[in-house]
Amino acid sequence: MTIQDQIRTAFSNVGRRKLRSALASLGVVVGTVTIVLMVSLASGVRRQINRQFESLGLNRLTVFSSGSRRGDFNPLNFLPRKKNITVQDVAEWKKMPGIVKVVAEVSLPTSVDLALNWKGTNQTVRMSSGNFRAGAIMFQEAPRPMAGTLDLPEQGSIILSQGAVLGAGVSSNDFERVVGQKVEAVLRTPRGETQSFHLQVVGISQERAPLIQVSLNDRIAMKGWWFNSTNVVERDGYDSVEIQAADVSGAKKLSAQLQKEGFQVQSLEMFVTAANRILTVVTTMFTLIGSIALLVATIGIANTMVMAIYERTREIGILKAMGASRGEVRQMFMMEAGFIGMIGGVTGLLLGWLLGLGLNPAIEMFGRFREQQIHGKFFLVTPMLAVGVIGFATFIGLLAGLLPAQRAAGLDPLQALRHE
Repeated sequence: MTIQDQIRTAFSNVGRRKLRSALASLGVVVGTVTIVLMVSLASGVRRQINRQFESLGLNRLTVFSSGSRRGDFNPLNFLPRKKNITVQDVAEWKKMPGIVKVVAEVSLPTSVDLALNWKGTNQTVRMSSGNFRAGAIMFQEAPRPMAGTLDLPEQGSIILSQGAVLGAGVSSNDFERVVGQKVEAVLRTPRGETQSFHLQVVGISQERAPLIQVSLNDRIAMKGWWFNSTNVVERDGYDSVEIQAADVSGAKKLSAQLQKEGFQVQSLEMFVTAANRILTVVTTMFTLIGSIALLVATIGIANTMVMAIYERTREIGILKAMGASRGEVRQMFMMEAGFIGMIGGVTGLLLGWLLGLGLNPAIEMFGRFREQQIHGKFFLVTPMLAVGVIGFATFIGLLAGLLPAQRAAGLDPLQALRHE
């Protein structure tokens, strides 16, 4: 028998018992769909993470003062401040070659009691950490203002979140009228002392939580009052500084240099590396789960091939009587089992791909239901995944048909011809 005859015979034998072959390949289909969905989800999430961080800029660093912040809960002083970010440091970083932008930040202590007096209401609010536009990173578009702008002037202005505006009893239809109005931000100490800051609303963000955002100079003034100090930055330094380098390699060199100097440094590239490592582990786990389902499918394929050998014992005897060798018979039955696995793999790949196409818009609809703008293709079937799944399913079929094929090859031709 030529190899073409073996392939043709094996493929035709798969179609002789269509229902039984379909049931045998069903386990392969289930396992393949599981692998395709899980691995394509991990691949899609990985691509979205990389795209989101790349759009924000992998050339950005955030530098923190090492140790604890002044004013945080630290009764035994176990975490003394080791390295402050001084005004001189910021000035030097701005002069360094390859530095595009340097933005210093000052944060209020976690113990600050902050309230918003406006429209006859007094509601507790939180100070947003950083810029509103640096908010949702994962799978979301950059936040857009619901009214006004999200760019703060140097002093005397405030951005209110949607939650803070609604908490003051303002309807969403009147958001535009809020821009330009005066509000009062009130700081209160545990002893009951208060200090008011009168600020003008320049914009409303999309956040549902009651948040406010004020300029750096206003935060310095608030922190100075809290600590009863007029030179809080000169004494305690900045809490963090965002540095944008001209390129990624420059950001890496600067990060290593600042860490040697004792600063704490975070970069988007660090997050990307950590996220990709986690997703690699998750992808491996997903693949193993689907592989277990495929391995279980070998039982069904092996059972089908054993039944086929019993039904075609005389046929095997005839083939051997006509000159077919043990190896040719073995190869023919292994090809038949391989075809069952391959058919199940192709079918499972198509079903998994179609399910992924349907789940992508479902995720976006769920995001809109939760009032979150989520965009992206989360189930990504790559060519490597498609080839790997079909190849593995075929290998599972060959593995399942190994013992039955060995049994068929070992049949005695005379006894096979006498079989009824």
